[in-house]
Formats: sequence, C-alpha cells, structure tokens
Amino acid sequence: MSPPATDFDRSVITLLGEHFHQCAFARGPLHSLRCAAEAANAFLAPRFVTTLVVLAVVVLLGASFPA
Repeated sequence: MSPPATDFDRSVITLLGEHFHQCAFARGPLHSLRCAAEAANAFLAPRFVTTLVVLAVVVLLGASFPA
C-alpha cells in the first residue's frame, strides 16, 4: 500500500505538468521563429533610443540645411 499523497506531492506534480507544457510549447512549429524574434529583440532593444536620437539629429540637420 502506498502512502497518502501530501500537499508537497501535489505541488511537485503541478510543477511537473507545467514543465511538460513548456517543453511541448518549445517544440512547436514556431519555435525557431520565436528564437529569431527574441534574438532580434535582444540586439535591437538596447539600441532603440540611440537609433531614435541619431535619426532625429539627421532629420533636424536635413531640415535646417535645405538643398
């Protein structure tokens, strides 16, 4: 006869179920697309403000010196 399940056992089972769900999600057909999007975000996010500032300076310089 097995011992009765405790709350700890139920929480472990719940965590294991969540882990299996994450594994199934990671093996889905769009996994490589998600990885590419995360890599692009990791590259571009720290440079976003700098890019906007450089673009604003170029636009302002272009507007102040008409051809």
